[in-house]
Amino acid sequence: MTDAVEQTRPRMSVLRRVIVGIIIVSFGLAALGGIVVLLGAELGDPAWKVLGTTGLVGAFSVAVLCCASLLGRRLQIVGLVGAAVAVITAVLAIIALWAQPSWEAELFWDVLWTMVAASVGLAFACLLLLLADRRQRVVRIGLIVTLALFALVFVLVVYPVWTDETGGEAYSRTMGIASILAALGAIVVPVLSLLLRERPADAAARPGALSPSTIARLEAEAARRGMTPDELVAELIWPAAPPA
Repeated sequence: MTDAVEQTRPRMSVLRRVIVGIIIVSFGLAALGGIVVLLGAELGDPAWKVLGTTGLVGAFSVAVLCCASLLGRRLQIVGLVGAAVAVITAVLAIIALWAQPSWEAELFWDVLWTMVAASVGLAFACLLLLLADRRQRVVRIGLIVTLALFALVFVLVVYPVWTDETGGEAYSRTMGIASILAALGAIVVPVLSLLLRERPADAAARPGALSPSTIARLEAEAARRGMTPDELVAELIWPAAPPA
């Protein structure tokens, strides 16, 4: 599994650069159009649509960048799915802005709001999944709980979109609590990953291994005596026999 990931990293690196380049060009063109509108044209309906397009391209470009951060990593498939969802959502949102379908087109609007919720959730999830390789147990548990809360909030947000049911006061309270806890986890988990010291991979794999500080002291003592660390350890464990 690790070898397969290592082999795909160069390709994913190129893909990430291509995605970033496309985002920069598309957002640059959209921003240029917005500036031209603000400088020259009257702020009528077409002008506001151009400005809205600029905002949409910028917002979903950020979502794509968040998802692209996973490319080249073990969970890069989540990033690819998230980037694809963000691009499709941006296209649907721009269609809604310019074509302005009636509210009677329920299927279109239901799909659009669902995709918007999925884009936001996947963008945040991809950023959190950058911590998936951390070995601290607290970070791993917090990451799993936070992602589960993200999924719960997504379901709670999408449910009334497709059923046209508000769910009542209890439903709103549940969604509010889940949203607060999800936001809390999105802040606390990265902070914990920075504050908690991560054990070296060798020490985690071999509980009886020497600590980094002990290794450093052995190397320093060996350097002081003018020998290698292996020679120092051999001398300490198997001292030379005294002459007869």
